[in-house]
Amino acid sequence: MSRARQMVGIPLNVFFFLLLMVMSWGNVHSFFAHPVRVGVVLIHLAMLPVMTFATSGRSRGEKHAADWKPFFPLLVFHSLFTAAVMPYMDARDLWVLPGGDVTRWAGLVLLAAGAFLRIGPMLELGRRFASVVAVREGHTVHTSGFYARVRHPSYVGILLMDLGFAGVFRSAVALVLMPVVFWMFKRRMDFEERFMADEFCHQYRDYIGKTARLVPGVY
Repeated sequence: MSRARQMVGIPLNVFFFLLLMVMSWGNVHSFFAHPVRVGVVLIHLAMLPVMTFATSGRSRGEKHAADWKPFFPLLVFHSLFTAAVMPYMDARDLWVLPGGDVTRWAGLVLLAAGAFLRIGPMLELGRRFASVVAVREGHTVHTSGFYARVRHPSYVGILLMDLGFAGVFRSAVALVLMPVVFWMFKRRMDFEERFMADEFCHQYRDYIGKTARLVPGVY
């Protein structure tokens, strides 16, 4: 049943996200008149099969950790702000960043790079990748590929995508809010790493000692 919910729920969430984006812009033809906004839709459609079929979605596996309670409400607000507020303000030239189309195209490049770092770990981990902090049967500490130098490459992808959205929709407000977004995911990483260290003991602690959380040599 949970697999069936995932196969229905994830596409519906993506469809609602994109629909809200177009509606908030105010005009379907105008939204799709710019190739950058078309690119945003295509990137999300390309990610959709991976998110739907390659991962475990919201599965709790054999054992899971109670998440930081504010995380998912904040994540909902984060998604609604991205899909509704950013396009609405851009279409009406409210508090927009300078640079015009240069800013938009730079944003699309960041968005595409973030999407790559988001779905790459999903494909690499497969069913071990889930939005719930959990372990599954035969779960081991993955220390190669995307995870060779960074413990949370998928979160790097999310942060790059957020910066990308700020550029695509020229959102000065989104840039101002980026420290809040970083703090939100930092708290999530704290919970994940504590859980993994409890489950895998010295193996995961050794891994922490050899890798960065997000950016080698920085954090």
